[in-house]
Amino acid sequence: MPAAVLIVIAAALGFFYNHAKQVNQTVLEDKKKAEELALDGAYKEAEKILDKASTQRPDYQALQRSLSTLHSVQGMEDDLDTVEKLIEENELDKALEELAQVNKQMRDQGNRLVVTLTPRLNQLDSRITVGKINNEVKELTKIDELADKLNTLSGLDLEEAARAREKITEKIVSISTKQAEEAMTEKNYNEAIASVDEGLQYVINHEKLLQLKERVEQEKKAFEQEKQDRMERAMEQQAMEEMKNRREAIEVLDISASKDEFGDVTIEGEVQSEATSIISSIEITYDILNEDDEVLESDTAQVYPMYLNPEDKGSFEQIYYDFEKEEKISVEVTNVQWFVE
Repeated sequence: MPAAVLIVIAAALGFFYNHAKQVNQTVLEDKKKAEELALDGAYKEAEKILDKASTQRPDYQALQRSLSTLHSVQGMEDDLDTVEKLIEENELDKALEELAQVNKQMRDQGNRLVVTLTPRLNQLDSRITVGKINNEVKELTKIDELADKLNTLSGLDLEEAARAREKITEKIVSISTKQAEEAMTEKNYNEAIASVDEGLQYVINHEKLLQLKERVEQEKKAFEQEKQDRMERAMEQQAMEEMKNRREAIEVLDISASKDEFGDVTIEGEVQSEATSIISSIEITYDILNEDDEVLESDTAQVYPMYLNPEDKGSFEQIYYDFEKEEKISVEVTNVQWFVE
């Protein structure tokens, strides 16, 4: 009997030892598997495996620590879900505050599992940045300010960032185009080109801006050519006016000779300025003729007033007492002189 009892006890102990060993091995394998799943982000599946292993070895502290860490990470993931919802509602300040708290928790724990949340945390942080920029862009009206936002977005590999960059690009093109069009209206073509170039500095080879720049340059060239033509025409006109002022500034409207009852002869006449500027010191030279058209005398008369504006009239008069014997007297202008002021 004693020997039989000992054999039974030894067999039972062996069975329980082997069973316990097998359970321990299974628990360790489950723990490892759960950790791998958790590191891949499969938190729910990892939790089920750890819960099952914990029922088999409730006193295994390593399992409890793994479960505690997993629950903590799941809590932070829920917080990140809250952050994402706040972003979608455009509550960006609240989202940023909540994200900062999650980031602090992650730094405080600093284990391998917490690190799995880092990509999502960074993504949400980038989305907040993009959201803030989208809100700010609505109020910006200067190209350099928009360019700063464009630079901020350049390092963000997000679909939202790509859309924001496109939106900023469109606004830069719009502002550059508007400034250039306004400058062209004022004929400030250099300023218009500078506005287009400023836009092209940040939106390189943009087709609309390139076409606009080409149009500005064409209009500038046409304007400068027209300006040159106007200058040449003005110079020609000025030359013609100067020529006229030198050669045809005075028109003699009338000149006549009359004899009174005493035999005195009066020569009088009227002139008009055809010049484009003021002329002065006008002298009329004339011949006094008898009835046979013989020159009795040549003389010069001064026109008054001394200064004539364009289209003004002046007159002159001379009296002679030496032609009493002449029956008929006439007069003929031979020369006109003047000064151009």
